[in-house]
Amino acid sequence: MAEPAYISENDAPAKKRILHAALKLFVANGVSQTTVRDIAEKAECTNPALFKHFESKDALALHLFECCYLALFEMVAAPLARHKRFEKRQSELIKVYLEELERDSSAVLFAQENIRHFWPKASPAIRRHSILRLISEMLQEGQSRDEVTRAISAAMLTVVWVGTVQQFARMWYFGELGRERARLAAQLETALTRAVGS
Repeated sequence: MAEPAYISENDAPAKKRILHAALKLFVANGVSQTTVRDIAEKAECTNPALFKHFESKDALALHLFECCYLALFEMVAAPLARHKRFEKRQSELIKVYLEELERDSSAVLFAQENIRHFWPKASPAIRRHSILRLISEMLQEGQSRDEVTRAISAAMLTVVWVGTVQQFARMWYFGELGRERARLAAQLETALTRAVGS
């Protein structure tokens, strides 16, 4: 099985354990509520071992955010590049999003939930990859083809679309929706289509 996006095959075993442990703790407890000691204990290493790889907890969290966010961006960009019609783009995007939630929900949630805090600190290379811009462009192109309503601005539709998907991920993570991917994908697609359709 391939390593998640935040793990490099060249990473030392201790660094891999630190990254796995930190991500789980950050998602479960929040970055501010997680201590270096918590991470070291969960990773079965010492505090100095953690500082060998990252200068601080914040540097570790930013590294995880950038890796998880970039992986999420690439996941969103792929179906948008493959298809032109809004319906197909949205359907494929929902499909791959649910697959990613099943594969690594912690990485998806960490990127989504921490963007407000880490986006200003992210490198310029990361900030050139805007998921909001991709979704807005998808909706604008849908409007230009009369596949998406023009009665609401693309900016407001982006709020509705992204907000719905993010809340879906939170509820999925906590098991409030079940785990039947096909049924959930169909229902999410229906809800989004009703919200933004022409």
